[in-house]
Amino acid sequence: MEEQQKPLDHEEVSQVLVNLVIPPCPKIVLALVEEARQEDPDLNKLDKLLSGDVGLAAAILKTANSPYYGLNRKVQAVKQALLVLGIRAMTNIVTLLALQKALAVPAGSLDRFWDRSNYHAIVCARLARYLRTINADGAYTFGLFNDCGIPILIQRFPDYKETLRLANGSDRPFVDIEHERHHTSHALVGAILARSWQLPEIICKAIRDHHELELLYEETTEAQGDIGALRAISVIADYMVNDFLRAPQEAEWELHGVQAMAFLGLSSEELAELKLDVTEDLEEARAYRS
Repeated sequence: MEEQQKPLDHEEVSQVLVNLVIPPCPKIVLALVEEARQEDPDLNKLDKLLSGDVGLAAAILKTANSPYYGLNRKVQAVKQALLVLGIRAMTNIVTLLALQKALAVPAGSLDRFWDRSNYHAIVCARLARYLRTINADGAYTFGLFNDCGIPILIQRFPDYKETLRLANGSDRPFVDIEHERHHTSHALVGAILARSWQLPEIICKAIRDHHELELLYEETTEAQGDIGALRAISVIADYMVNDFLRAPQEAEWELHGVQAMAFLGLSSEELAELKLDVTEDLEEARAYRS
């Protein structure tokens, strides 16, 4: 519901974002994703695209040869690695790497941020597969891009890390603190980035709205649609990732976790079972990223 959001009007947004650098999606990633979405993807075309980028080719080979896949013989060619990984896993790896490169922050490492983003995406996809009402690939992409506005704002605002510190120690909504200090939010900037990378509109809107948790209590068609489901999935994914990392739970989970579960029709017993499965997924992800 547009009137319940907190984005600025068009003129104000333009003024705030005028000096933000929204990195374009690399052409190779767009080409890979477009081919991967075909009903019958061309493995030779994917091989040529990946092999043409040394960084992507190396990452694909490294992942396929990681202990996670337990191969007796190491693969030496990108096409072999594609057969090991599968097209969906390849697309996820390429997108994550492209984001990391595009949103690199010179002043410091964001390794922990990207690990967490990857974990969040994995959990979103797992929840979507369990619920069977949301496309799992779309949920993964949503989860991966969920907080991608943060590195952009770190680059734009010298005091943004202080904003993060204040938000981590406050019960107030994160986006409220961002708007107060910077007149924009990572959710809005992330949605703009997602749109510039030509992601589906539903994912762009879900990224924009993922902190609008009061909508979980609404019964309108818009609030109850796929965007609402992704919003609820994100709350639960944050809870599971924090549990896995043994990090403190966020205020949003404490305030809206029960409603997020009710929104998706998840019982406490189902959540506990899912958490066991998710922990295995995250342990595996940590193994092949190490």
